[in-house]
Amino acid sequence: MNIYKPVENKALTDIEKIAMVYGDQRISYGEFLDNVDRIAAGLNALGLEKGDRIALLMHNSSDFVFCFYAAMKLGLVCVSLNIMFKEDEVNYILGDCKPKVMIANKPYLTFLDNIEKYKDGSMKVISIGDDSNPEGVLAFRDFLKKPEQEILTMDLGKDDIAVIGYTSGTTGFPKGAAHTHENVLAHLDGITSHLGYNSTDVVLGALPFFQLVAYITHACVAFHVGGTFIIHEKFEPVDFIETIKKEKVTYFSGVPTIYQMIYSMSQEMDVDFSSVRFGICAGSPLSLSLREKFESTFKFRIMHCYGMTEISLIAACEALNAPTKGVSVGHVLPYIRVRLVKEDGAPGGIGEEGEIQIGSERSLKFYWNKPAETKEALEGGWFRTGDVGRFDNEGHLHIVDRKKDMIIRGGFNVYPVELERVLLQDPRIQEAVVIGIPHERLGEVPRAYVVPEKGAVISEDDVLEISRTKTANYKAIEEVEIVDAEFFPRTALGKVMKVNLKKNI
Repeated sequence: MNIYKPVENKALTDIEKIAMVYGDQRISYGEFLDNVDRIAAGLNALGLEKGDRIALLMHNSSDFVFCFYAAMKLGLVCVSLNIMFKEDEVNYILGDCKPKVMIANKPYLTFLDNIEKYKDGSMKVISIGDDSNPEGVLAFRDFLKKPEQEILTMDLGKDDIAVIGYTSGTTGFPKGAAHTHENVLAHLDGITSHLGYNSTDVVLGALPFFQLVAYITHACVAFHVGGTFIIHEKFEPVDFIETIKKEKVTYFSGVPTIYQMIYSMSQEMDVDFSSVRFGICAGSPLSLSLREKFESTFKFRIMHCYGMTEISLIAACEALNAPTKGVSVGHVLPYIRVRLVKEDGAPGGIGEEGEIQIGSERSLKFYWNKPAETKEALEGGWFRTGDVGRFDNEGHLHIVDRKKDMIIRGGFNVYPVELERVLLQDPRIQEAVVIGIPHERLGEVPRAYVVPEKGAVISEDDVLEISRTKTANYKAIEEVEIVDAEFFPRTALGKVMKVNLKKNI
């Protein structure tokens, strides 16, 4: 087995079909195969062998895709680095996974002389850009030479690692979640079947490829079924909307911030979303008001789903032809085992809250170089997500909150996501973020940051009144600040980093 094998097989059936569109490039499946083979030959010539790590410090591009699949073809382990990381963060990850090669877009090599793996000579660096490279740095174009002999796609075993996805690192240095080819393929087969992807799909990807789930959800899904993948280097709402119309896009995904930006910008543009079959929303749920406005205006479904780096893709997702159930993430997918475990260790029943745990066969194989953390996370054959959820009487999974974000107020558990959902039901509120702040007597109390809808007026007292009338007294929000959307520290995916927000109090 190999993640690349289904892609290769489908590509060979129609080599003239457009596989990728990136800027002015329209790349056929024949050209796709040729570029992957050329890069694989170059890496092979450097002496890389099965299981060796290769790091990618690259923005979204066709070259990123070629490099990823060249690594898969050779049985290498691909590690994508966040292009917004600082020197210390890059040094830490490279020191942890010890890649033999790093391929990088030249603008991200500004601190190359301080990268320990480069200085000690244990990691070769390949630069994508002009030819004015520092001594010892290889030019990417040298890897585009025609291979002298055919390099076959490696047949790999059930336990062979394909990728290491490093967590966001919002609570300290990131951990590398190692995933096998078998696990990623199982997820790809499952989600493409569940949502009916096929070779006619045109997938638009603007979320950062260095984020594992974003890359697999877009690029890997598109190529797994022999579809076409449209690459945007980053999300820009005007370009995104125009591309949907121009390329007849059938699917894309985003976080709530992206859907809000698309909706707002669409009010000022000539929009044609008639080709779109559905969109996916992950990271956090859309407000009900935005979801209703979006779906009624553009006539396609936005599907809530639940996944994370440690799973590699999606564990639960709404169904295309099923009615929505509030802000649930739908049913657990049939190839995933999920259970809820309450604080006392007992299983969670219908309507009861508990930690979401996922059968380890569909989660990470281990955390790279972290046996103690691996043992704790995979105890008893279940991956402990740290998320709190509940099942309703129809089997829909509802995400209550991150366990670590839970506020303990005078001995009572208060979940910020629950309060955020209550606030988002008010049509005057575009975005709401709730965190716990210290309180001398109660330990912690909720504080809300609220972004008003465009043109709407809402005061701090209004927000407090919503909370008091719609939640139990012990959950009531104590402090409110009205802010604009740019106020929040966010990840590359647009998710609010609550840990950073708390630091700024």
